[in-house]
Amino acid sequence: MLINNFYANTAVILLCAYLIGSIPFAYIAGRIRGVDIRKTGSGNVGGMNTFSSVGILAGVLVAIADIGKGALVAWLAVKFTGSHPFVPLLAVVAAIIGHNWMIFIGFKGGKGIATLIGAMLFLSPFSIFWLYLFFMPPAIIFYRDAYVSQGVAIFFFSFFMWYREASFYWCIFLIIVAVVYGLKCFGLIKTYFTEGRRDLSPILRKIFGPILKKL
Repeated sequence: MLINNFYANTAVILLCAYLIGSIPFAYIAGRIRGVDIRKTGSGNVGGMNTFSSVGILAGVLVAIADIGKGALVAWLAVKFTGSHPFVPLLAVVAAIIGHNWMIFIGFKGGKGIATLIGAMLFLSPFSIFWLYLFFMPPAIIFYRDAYVSQGVAIFFFSFFMWYREASFYWCIFLIIVAVVYGLKCFGLIKTYFTEGRRDLSPILRKIFGPILKKL
């Protein structure tokens, strides 16, 4: 433990997790190329917008860095939290909040998915493949929208992780992540239901296009 008091130690861990999550790799990559990622493309400060607005290499590097943020926070939380199993999960939530609302660039940010993936790869390495192989595809086929599908998939995935990890903490953690994701994507989710918006990335269109055309 960093501090010999559980609550003070947890507060320090959560603050550090938020600050690490707030490191704006996408913004930095854009500035290097003379682009303000917040005002370009989708305005999302993450790997996907960097990929389309700055360049392929920059997008890949930003995605790796954002995944690394999640893994780093999870590792640090496990190392310095003592024995409570929920604190590392809360630290990941703090990192995702940091990524979504980055204090260093006026509380703009991404959607936190890469940070979640990084944390999951450290805390439960193979679980993330269950999410994207078994929970995400049915959601995409049913909702035909990447943003809504991601939130729904994470929500139902939470109950699977409760069973897989034999810990209710995992269920609570992922439901909180789904709520945070929903708040970040509220505008997009709203237009899905009120304006009939549907949005799939080119990669998802190639994968699911033939299936969706048959439905």
